Amino acid sequence: MAEDDFDSTLIRRGRKAVTFADMAQFVHTLESRPIATLLNELPEIARLSEAKLVLATKILRRRFEGESAVDQQQLRVFANEIAAGVKDADLAARIRGIFARFK
Repeated sequence: MAEDDFDSTLIRRGRKAVTFADMAQFVHTLESRPIATLLNELPEIARLSEAKLVLATKILRRRFEGESAVDQQQLRVFANEIAAGVKDADLAARIRGIFARFK
């Protein structure tokens, strides 16, 4: 089985996105996916290319900024817990970076 067989639609779209239409579909998926699901997919999102991670980060920040201050803090804590469970230090830093820079 290929690695893609176990990935979510979001991650497959992110990996395969090359054209503007592909990127638009990736963004749409990010915007419509439940936040809890996105949080669980942070390690896979952080493995995407730098350009796709920047795009995903912008979308995630916009969504998380709509949450209450308490929920935002909980999201940061949860993301840090996910990052702490990742063995790759660079990948963990990318996960933390999604939340470290948002207001």
